[in-house]
Amino acid sequence: MAALGDPERSALLGRGADVGFRHRDVVVLQGDVGDSLYVLTGGVVKVTVAAESGAETIVAFRSRGDLIGEFALMDDKPRVATARAVGAVGAIKISRQDFEAFGRQHPAALDTLMRSLLAKMRASTDWNAQRARSARERLARALYGLATDYGETEEDGSVTIPLELTQSEMGELAGTAVSTTERILAGLREEGVVATGYKEITIRDMTRLREIAASK
Repeated sequence: MAALGDPERSALLGRGADVGFRHRDVVVLQGDVGDSLYVLTGGVVKVTVAAESGAETIVAFRSRGDLIGEFALMDDKPRVATARAVGAVGAIKISRQDFEAFGRQHPAALDTLMRSLLAKMRASTDWNAQRARSARERLARALYGLATDYGETEEDGSVTIPLELTQSEMGELAGTAVSTTERILAGLREEGVVATGYKEITIRDMTRLREIAASK
């Protein structure tokens, strides 16, 4: 949404209705018909993809200003992922009819949103390419990305990730087994790079974490 001009942003948001979600509520469900999209106005959602076996994998997090559910509106196909609220989430729900009307009135803005969609696809492709990296590098990259996008800087310079993530969920995001995730996090704690608690991760040394994430 930040890429849109103020008039276009106001025009799009003005077509929707405020909605709220509680922790773990489903915002959109994989496989459902996409009859609306959501603009997040507060909070964070977790995006997962389910395999045929039913097992779910975390693929992304989205926060204020991000769109949820726009893929299905643009290609008229079922939703490709499930998005669940992480804590309380606020959003503006925009129907397919209103979104299409907005696109007709603001074609340049629609092009901007399309570029945003393509950026998401590029990011997904880039992340899949990182699977060739070591588990330590992938986990560091995932942690660094979360800290950069959502982190809250403390007085001592450390960065707390305000997401209730279990180590299992962190492993899903990085593509590592739970036991491997636990081992790597233990090593990062010993190095003074991170500190962990129950569903809480604090980055003590962002510079070192970035070096690990970018190592070849």
